[in-house]
Amino acid sequence: MRAPSDWSAEIARLLDRAEVGWTVIGALAADQYRLQPRATTDADFLVRRSPALREALESSGYSVRVMNDPDGEPYAFFVRGDDMKADVLVAETRYQEGAIARSLRTFLTIEDVLVHKLIAWRAKDQDDIRSILQAGQPYDVAYVERWAKEWAVLDRWAEMIETPADPG
Repeated sequence: MRAPSDWSAEIARLLDRAEVGWTVIGALAADQYRLQPRATTDADFLVRRSPALREALESSGYSVRVMNDPDGEPYAFFVRGDDMKADVLVAETRYQEGAIARSLRTFLTIEDVLVHKLIAWRAKDQDDIRSILQAGQPYDVAYVERWAKEWAVLDRWAEMIETPADPG
């Protein structure tokens, strides 16, 4: 069975051919900054809106389930193949567009991974934040705080930076 990082590369090639701006998000992006990689079952992308996206995915043989907002605009594509799973989220906010523009080597920056994880706030997201902070890589604190405030998750950020990291 192929790994999510393989799926990521495959979907990235399709997005490039469709000329869709994109970046890897989720666990694969967090793994760029964590102390130890975390197991994941899918590859996640944040993409710029494009009318060519669905066709590019379906013409490559993937099953694509589209989620639309109340106006009928797609905001998520759940892409499935024989042994792969990818979730493609469409950028809908100024912040998301900026995160794509700021991405490094096709992955979200450390700051944007932290912001995304603060917004999602599942147990695995909190673990990602802790591991990233433990790794001790430099990051722009003011940027994280600005967007945490904007997304009304500044309390979550305060909890993460006040909680002592578990070295084990």
